[in-house]
Amino acid sequence: MAVVEFSLKDLDKLAGKKLTKEHLEKIPMMGCPLEKLEKDKVLYEVFPNRPDMLSTEGFTRAARTFLGFSKGLVSYKALPSGIRLHVEKSVSNVRPHIAAAVVRNVRLTHDVIASLVQVQEKIHDTMGRKRKKVAIGLHDLDKVKQPFRYKAVMPDEIKFIPLGKKEKMTLGEIEKKHEKGGYVSILKRAKRWPVIVDKNNDVLSFPPVINGELTRVTEKTKNLFIDITGLHEGAVNHALNIIVTSLAERGFKIETVSINKKKTPNLNPRRILVNLDYVNKLLDLDLSKAEFIETIARMGFGFDGKYVLVPCYRADIMHEIDVVEDVAIAHGYEKFEPRVPKVPTIAQRYDMEEFSEFASNLMKGMGFQEAVSMILTNEIDEFEKMLIKKEDACETLNPVSVECTICRKNLLPSLMDVLAQNLHREYPQKIFEIGYTVVPDKESETGSMDMLKLAAVISNSKVSYEDISSVLDALLNQLGLSYKFNPLKHPSFIEGRAAGIKIGNEQFGTIGEIHPQVLNNWKLEKPVVAFELDLQKVFYLKK
Repeated sequence: MAVVEFSLKDLDKLAGKKLTKEHLEKIPMMGCPLEKLEKDKVLYEVFPNRPDMLSTEGFTRAARTFLGFSKGLVSYKALPSGIRLHVEKSVSNVRPHIAAAVVRNVRLTHDVIASLVQVQEKIHDTMGRKRKKVAIGLHDLDKVKQPFRYKAVMPDEIKFIPLGKKEKMTLGEIEKKHEKGGYVSILKRAKRWPVIVDKNNDVLSFPPVINGELTRVTEKTKNLFIDITGLHEGAVNHALNIIVTSLAERGFKIETVSINKKKTPNLNPRRILVNLDYVNKLLDLDLSKAEFIETIARMGFGFDGKYVLVPCYRADIMHEIDVVEDVAIAHGYEKFEPRVPKVPTIAQRYDMEEFSEFASNLMKGMGFQEAVSMILTNEIDEFEKMLIKKEDACETLNPVSVECTICRKNLLPSLMDVLAQNLHREYPQKIFEIGYTVVPDKESETGSMDMLKLAAVISNSKVSYEDISSVLDALLNQLGLSYKFNPLKHPSFIEGRAAGIKIGNEQFGTIGEIHPQVLNNWKLEKPVVAFELDLQKVFYLKK
């Protein structure tokens, strides 16, 4: 969740009327708690499902319809700009997706700049996943010449003056010397790094790290070129729509950019078929068709007689149920009467979940922080970086991101990635995760089987096998288990400094000091010790 700050004067201007204290206190019913109200500004907490409300313009647009100042879908047009951007194949393995737009006749007042800076930062931190999934670049269009190219180059192949500096640097020098160089870790899998250049090979941007000083945006800028790069095409396009429709609320002119065979942005509303009986049944309401149309209009939706029209900036609306949720918000949660459901069962926690929570509390008691990472990963992280020979894994069909091509079989790669993302944090770093892995299983109905595991890592300048074995010893003792270590050769660990975790006659996991080549693959600067334990097998053994 993100806390956003708005100028009350700017909100009033965009809303078309003065927002009273009552208005400001009613807005949280949309799902954005009021954090602070001061004389000239207001702070709200915006939930992750509404990134369109991270800008002053987008927030006011949502408030206008919810408060009844205006109704229904806001239409936006994007005319052709004649500007072309060619995407080269070289970026396909590093940061494959890009969307772009031109915004003309801008007037960058203090309020506009403040809103632009805030929405850029907040999108980076939320839906952008710290710029990994989505990164935004804003440029002065008049400083460069089209056509533009999006390509990948070697770190020492090209030089430019990065934003805020006076001397040219290579991409490799930016990583080491520039204060934003830490974002290069996002590109850790690639040998070549992405840049956007113009007709003269002048650099606009080194995404997701830094823009060029050449295209710095100032109050004198009249025309903007906006680029959005990332790993997920849908997120990239939604981020662009959020930015450009926010600027369109100021009366600025939006234009498309031709990218290979497509044009962005696409500002047309999406259509979703919503069954009114389904809405009424789920919410226990009795809305007529006219009342339904009136209700969804308060949330900024349109209706064409058959389909609900979803605004192009609403990234959170993916299914009929999402529209139902907005109907509930517009109707007012305070109007629903709570009832005890008439069900013949009593809820009870799953035994394995209680066991998992107990193990989690033990790890926290030993000073570890818990991480929660995605089950989806890729073969490079899962096998190549860990020096493991490629194995059978459950693959995703038509993956939308090169980061999410298979289901993970182990937890350790996920924790190595967490360490790689936190090089700038204080040491020692002690992290653990309890989560599911997925392994192929031909005997299973689904062809796969979920396995609950526990993994832990310690990273510090001086750390050894004994540091992690003492943690495992305490954990298993608290679980009431007798165990022993047996010598083990494992490619991810240093030979002679690794062992198998044996309980009874069965192998339950591995423990040891991570191999230096694995550390290098993840660009980790300090030694790491780790263990991974099959918690599901431990649970059934205990049971």
